Formats: sequence, structure tokens, C-alpha cells
Amino acid sequence: MTVEVDEAAGHGVGRVLGTEHSTTSAFRVVLNEDDYLQLDDLVVVRTQVPKQGEVRTYGVVTEAEAVYEGAQFESDTHRIAEEGILPAAKVRSAQVAVTRVDPEIWVSPDPGEVVERATGDQRRKALYVDEMDRPLPVGLGRDGEPVFVDLDFFDGRKGGHMSISGISGVATKTSFALFFLRLLTGRPDILGEGAANLRILVFNVKGEDLLWLDKHNRFFDDEAAARWLQLGVEPGPYPSVGFWAPPRAGTADVVVPDTGGRQQGVSAFAWTPREFVDEGLLRFLFTDADGVRNQIPFIEERVRAQLRRFAVDVAGMPGAIVLRDPAEGHRPGDTVVPNRGERVITDLRTLVDQVAEFVDPEDGEPDQKWTGRVQMGTVSAFVRRLHSAVHRVGHLVRAGESRRIDRSAAQVTVVGIQSLHDLGQRFVVGALLAETFAEKEQTGQRLPLSVIVLDELNKYAPREGTSALKDMLIDIAQRGRSLGVLLVGAQQTASRVAPEVMENAAIRVAGRLDAAEAERAEYGWMLPSTRARARLLKPGTMVLSQPAIPVPLVLEFPFPPWATRKEEVDESGDDPFAGL
Repeated sequence: MTVEVDEAAGHGVGRVLGTEHSTTSAFRVVLNEDDYLQLDDLVVVRTQVPKQGEVRTYGVVTEAEAVYEGAQFESDTHRIAEEGILPAAKVRSAQVAVTRVDPEIWVSPDPGEVVERATGDQRRKALYVDEMDRPLPVGLGRDGEPVFVDLDFFDGRKGGHMSISGISGVATKTSFALFFLRLLTGRPDILGEGAANLRILVFNVKGEDLLWLDKHNRFFDDEAAARWLQLGVEPGPYPSVGFWAPPRAGTADVVVPDTGGRQQGVSAFAWTPREFVDEGLLRFLFTDADGVRNQIPFIEERVRAQLRRFAVDVAGMPGAIVLRDPAEGHRPGDTVVPNRGERVITDLRTLVDQVAEFVDPEDGEPDQKWTGRVQMGTVSAFVRRLHSAVHRVGHLVRAGESRRIDRSAAQVTVVGIQSLHDLGQRFVVGALLAETFAEKEQTGQRLPLSVIVLDELNKYAPREGTSALKDMLIDIAQRGRSLGVLLVGAQQTASRVAPEVMENAAIRVAGRLDAAEAERAEYGWMLPSTRARARLLKPGTMVLSQPAIPVPLVLEFPFPPWATRKEEVDESGDDPFAGL
């Protein structure tokens, strides 16, 4: 069955099937004997509509099928294929999901109309690239051509944030996030005004994979380099990266970053007691989402307010404080010399001990200015939580010269929290998110952009419960795009993340999914055929959904030119792809 097509109509691969109804959302194509369509191919059908003229229907192939036309029984397959006893014809077809109708006269394509591959300008129209002000290539389709995302839906102009889901270790969630951000930093011509002073904050939560973003990958080859060039970016590691890690516990005199494979170029971070009080970081010691079931958050809020009132700087001891009643006449900003026997707070332990004396004294009733009217059992639970936090977070708070993370020193700031306890990880994430958001709120301006990359989002913004950290992430998801604070969140299961966070992600990406997870309502943006494929995707293949295109697209992204672990680092020191 061969279709003859005139040159003006292009090269036809088949015709719209006439034995089934074609609709404005999907149709089937019966293919020529000498041609084929594969998954993700883009096609176009030209239909002559009465009183309107030519209408072009664009679509993407979601399934391919084949059948013997004329066979009635399963055993007929042998008789047709091997023995030639029964007359039959092999028919191959493809299912197409409509992506666009141009002009927007929503009619179905007529049966028997020629179906062409969409290439060149027709391909760009099928993907709405002609309507994108700033199309950024974010991968390659099965045809080897770039797939684009509309940046207006990421950087806050029309929408913001990105959500990436998939099975751990297979879905390459963090790899895609870093690939996407490398495109942002490598294509200032597309990002436009947002490229100036762009700052990216990345949390390294597992292993030390992200501590090598500035090193060449010795396994990066010419084929991968060609794919990067096809996306318009010269392959290479991140050019401007700062690395930070918590100080190693038990090293009070010498501050050493707590990393294993990399020490050089990594700075240790910590907060002074003065910074801990001024920035209200006490709330991030109570970040488990079940804390609202009692009155502990109420006590924490009162204690946090009282610390701000009572804290006074100590002369000659940067970052240290003493707690004095404001009735004694001190004012914020004063510096005092400690009285005999007065406790100087130089770390979290001494701060907690001092607070415990106010809220849960051994020889009397608690000071209600600090606790309010709550039951003693709740006060005791609050103090126990504080003492427990000392063992897990104590080394992050110490007096001395400030060691806070300088996010302006490099375009990309990687904060390694993989060595910390869960409470320590939540504390650091909460403190840095609060700092970033507060700075943007003070300016009230969307530019410069601040991008935050956070893996295991379900741990920090779980679906159930409430905490200060979860509230912070919901606030960023809801208001962040207007302030230029953009969240790139990754998680194994989107169904376990707070709905308020997921719903505000304009761009959604998924790698390989667990079969049960793929059927959850959080993946309703996928077509049924896409959900089935998502269970089998190989590493480096992702499904992308964006508001600019009504159907999800499958794409591949190239191998990274930066090292993802110590064994991949190119020790030669040369750029193997300089001058490409």
C-alpha cells in the first residue's frame, strides 16, 4: 500500500486511518509499506476545511502497532507468514496525540489525509518553539534534534520552579537538574537579563557526587561533546563553583571541613551564637513535621523572641553573647564585659544550658516570659529536644570570626550536608533558605535570580504535618517566582511531597518511575502511554511537561563533562575539548 504525494505537500509516511474516528486530541496513521514511524516522532497533517482553508494538525507518536489484516485466528499467523496459505496484508500503524492545530480551528484531520514527518519549521511549530520568546534546548528528541523549554515558565515571568521525580539511582534526577542549570549558565543569550548575577545554591545530600562540578570528567568523549554542541553549549565543567561543608565534629581549635574525598577548595561553614539568635535559627531545630501535635512550637516561638531581647554582645569575643534582662538597661548593639560568674555563650551547648535554666529550672517554676502558660511536661519535652539537638547540630554553632556561607563568591554554591544527621541537614537547609528568601524580600525585586536545588524534597516538605522548614518551602513555591527565588526540587515519590509545593512547579520532569507510583494522581500530566513507558526509561531519558505544550515529551540529555565522583576526575589538568 504505497501513497503518492505531490512535492508541494512534502514526504508522506502514511495516511490518517479511516476505519476509526479521528478526533481533535488523537488519531491513527496507517503507514506506507516502505516507511515507518517510531515513538516520539513528530508529524503534521494538512486538512482542507470548508470556508476556512488549510488547517495543519501537529502531533507526536505515542504508540506503534502492527497486525495481519485478514487473519481471524491466532494460528492464522503461521499460515500467512510461513506457508502463504491464507491471503492477508501486513499493516503497520501509529497512534498520534495532537500537540497543536494551526490556525486554531479545532477540527479533526480528515480520514485518508497524507501524514508527513514534521521537520524544520514544521517541527518547531509542532513544539510551539515559534511562540516561545526564550526557547532553551533541554535535551534531544529521538530524531536527534533539540527539545525546548519556554524559560518564561521557569524564571518567574509566567511561572516558576521545576519538579523532578524518579527512582533513586536510576532516574538521574540530580544529573538532569545540574544539566539544566549548566544550560542556564552556558546560554546567557537565551536567559537574557536574568543571566547577570545569577546565583545557584545546590545542596549535596548524598555521597560527595556534587563536590567535583569544577573538574573535567575523564570518561567524557567526542560523541557526548557533539551532543552538547548541538544544544549550543561548549562542553566543560561549571566555571564558577564554591564548595562548603560543615566543620568536623570534635575539632574546636582547628576548623576542618567534614569531607572525605575532597579537602582542597572546600571551606567550612558555621554560625555564631549571635547569628543564631538574630536570624531566629532556633526554629530549625524543630523541623520534624509532627511537632504541631503539641505546644512545643509555641514555646519555641516565645524562646526565640526572648533570645533576641536578652542577647548582648561580649567585648573582645566576636560572635559570643550573654543573656541579660533588658530591664538592666542594655540595648541591641551594645557590647558588654561579662560579670563575675556570668555565663558567656560561645556555642550551642552553652546556649541550650542557659535557656534550660530559664524554661525548666531545677529549683522552681519556669519563667513564663519564656514559656507562656503550658504544662510542665511540654516544657520538659522542649528541653529534651534542645539537648538532643546539641549532639547533632552543636558543631555548627561556634563563636569566633563569622564562617557563614558566602553565596556571592561564586555563581554556583555547593553545600555538602551529606555527613550531617537528618536534623542537621534540615537545620542547614532551613537556615540557608530563610537567608536567601529574606534577602529577596528586602529588595522586592525578581532580579538577580536565585535558584535552589534540593534533592529528597519529600524529607523537607512532607505531605503530612507542619514544620518551619515545610512552611518555608511552601512560601517559596507560592511566592518565590515573583521574587526570583526558584526551586528545583527532586524526589523519588512526588506523592509524598506537600501538594502546595508540587502544584506550583510549572515544569515537571520524570525519569524512571515505580509502577505503583506512576499511577498516582500526581502524574496525571502524563498520557497513559507515557506512564507505561516511564516504568522502563533508561538513565538519561526523561519525560518533560511544560505549560507551553499540551502533551509531555520524551527527551535524552547528554553525558556530563564534569566529574560526579573522585574516580572520574581527569587529573591531567587539560581541557580535552578546548576550542570545539
